[in-house]
Amino acid sequence: MDVKSNENPDDELVFVEEDSISEDAAAAFEKKALWKILIVDDEEDVHEITRITLKGYSFDNRGVQLLSAYSGDEVKEMLKKEHDIALILLDVVMEKDDTGLDLVEHIRKDLKNSTVRIVLRTGQPGKAPEQEVITKYDINDYKTKPEFTAQKLYTSVTACLRAYNNLKTIERNNQGLQSIIRSTAIIFKNQSFSRFASQVLIHLIELLRLDSNADISSAYLVGMPKNSIFIMSGTGRYADKIGMELGNSMPRNVVDYYLKFQKNGGETFLADEYIGVFKTREGFSSLLYLSGCADLRRTERHLLRIYANNIAIGFDNISLAREIINTQKEVILTLGEIVETRSQETANHVTRVAEACYLLANKYGMDENTTEMLRLASPMHDVGKIGVPEAILNKPGRLTDVEFEIIKHHAETGYEILRKSNRPIMQTAAIVALQHHERWDGMGYPQGLSGENIHIFGRIAAIADVFDALSHKRCYKEAWSIEKIIDYYKSESGNHFDANLVTLFLMHVDEFVSINKIFPD
Repeated sequence: MDVKSNENPDDELVFVEEDSISEDAAAAFEKKALWKILIVDDEEDVHEITRITLKGYSFDNRGVQLLSAYSGDEVKEMLKKEHDIALILLDVVMEKDDTGLDLVEHIRKDLKNSTVRIVLRTGQPGKAPEQEVITKYDINDYKTKPEFTAQKLYTSVTACLRAYNNLKTIERNNQGLQSIIRSTAIIFKNQSFSRFASQVLIHLIELLRLDSNADISSAYLVGMPKNSIFIMSGTGRYADKIGMELGNSMPRNVVDYYLKFQKNGGETFLADEYIGVFKTREGFSSLLYLSGCADLRRTERHLLRIYANNIAIGFDNISLAREIINTQKEVILTLGEIVETRSQETANHVTRVAEACYLLANKYGMDENTTEMLRLASPMHDVGKIGVPEAILNKPGRLTDVEFEIIKHHAETGYEILRKSNRPIMQTAAIVALQHHERWDGMGYPQGLSGENIHIFGRIAAIADVFDALSHKRCYKEAWSIEKIIDYYKSESGNHFDANLVTLFLMHVDEFVSINKIFPD
């Protein structure tokens, strides 16, 4: 999400400019670890003179830590332990005439360290001619010891540290951007706000490498249109505040900034906090909050800003996906309701069957995606009744054999209507339409399937559909009591219905009865 002009304020995301952050606050974001400089020489005097010359030296408000090594083997051991050496002041001739040059090859090719700056300094330039060495080896400066005055040492060290710092900034940016690409790819797979929010914070902490910092706390809040915004996921002191509203869980300044950015969205860095508010066109809002981030480098703050705006896009995509799913669900329910209205059954029948299918599938142990698919598809279980004459559908008395054969065709008719689509929901609906009147004992219709030859969707829909039919009044019968329904399911376990599903249904029958109360006639 880019910063936009003021020409269209409804779409604008407002950023607090960098200049609005105080110098003290900006400085607090920079970590002040010492620059590590490795002095490599077999003469102790060289080490001592270098230490005296660089005493009190600092670059970019950071001092230096001087390390010493006296041989090639000591350098290799030092590099195994110290992974953030910025500069190596390297002698050429030590135990061998080309020890220093061999070390350059080891550092660049074996260790694949291209960021550490290397300055060769030699007292015997004849052993390593400058032009030849500069051409052949990946070094950053070459000096003979007699010419390496205090001023030239200062100049060379400063230039190398500046270059090293720039390279590390580029490296951190590259790593951070790669991490953002990887993490957002993972996060965007989540199509529920709760899983999305949880993944946002997990990958945010990884991105900023804050998992070892006990003072870091973060929260991701989500608000639905015209509803309050609440914590969907949290870490640190917000981990136990999931579900709490903004005003009851967050610092006052966070509430104030949310109100400030509520209409158009916006973000800001404070001395120790990041606050980002994002809006979707559908009216959903989200708030990303991070505290304890005073030590974030400027690079990390930019990465956080990029990450947050990527997340805002993902949040917007989920919002749009939900809108599509809700529209699709509404169309399916409407189609199911139209069919049921023809047979003078209540429109809520299809909704109750959908909820009962979802509940039973959940108890059976199906994954969330599958249970939700069944919930969306099952309202179309009787869509084939569109081809049954109303006189038969609404006949108050017992059907004749001929009439019953006609009505039995609705299963195949529904299947033929639905099976032509390649959409997973329609394919699921086609299975339910075809098989929800099959019986475990093989005496059902239209195919006479038995046992596990009946798809699990058909077995679940059979229990849900019959339960709703028995527990509600129809043109040909009165509603049954729950006790009578329970007795019926016990008697039909292993006959009409899958016995395992009947057991689950009876264990949780109160929850199925609750569905009737939520969606009454």
